[in-house]
Amino acid sequence: MEIVKDIVCPQCGESQKYRLYTSVNAQKNPELKQSILDETIFDWRCQRCNYFAAMAYPFVYMDNRAGYAVCLAPGGNGNPVEPTEPLRGYVKRRVKNLAELKEKILIFDNGCYDVAIELMKNALCTIIRRGYDNARLHAYFSKVEEGKMEFAIFLPRTPEPVYHSTRVEVYNQSQEVLRTLDFAEPNNFATVDARLAKRIIEDYQNT
Repeated sequence: MEIVKDIVCPQCGESQKYRLYTSVNAQKNPELKQSILDETIFDWRCQRCNYFAAMAYPFVYMDNRAGYAVCLAPGGNGNPVEPTEPLRGYVKRRVKNLAELKEKILIFDNGCYDVAIELMKNALCTIIRRGYDNARLHAYFSKVEEGKMEFAIFLPRTPEPVYHSTRVEVYNQSQEVLRTLDFAEPNNFATVDARLAKRIIEDYQNT
């Protein structure tokens, strides 16, 4: 569903129309899905002076075929937009930026479970961090290929990521951890991130 709004360019003052979307359906809006994967769905450029801005706003991404929905709430603030379609039985997530939304799409479209992926990312970043004086790292799932899972690792003061791969067996081990803990899929929109992974690992170490 889209909404057309009038916006005024902060540089030249020209009033223009801007389309924003309250929901994006993977099957009905494949072009919008691609703009999410390209991280361009928020892009806006003034037709008069060429001023560029990213117009971040909340919306819901849904994939009815794969059975998941993701609420994007920029910055993690405010209440997520509620989807208009029944979501009983869907995996439901909440993210705070386009990079996180893109990652969820890549994870679920590859048939993976994001909670297990977060456990993998925790282990991977712990190992990599030792070589960078325990610097803060950001890891994003990239793809599954030839029995390996690839992750994009963003290092401090480095704009381009470095890529690290790990065996699919590590993913299977992460799933086993969740089974051991009887981890239950949340009913509501859940934030599945590094904080959750840390709590799960602490619970597992205490079993």
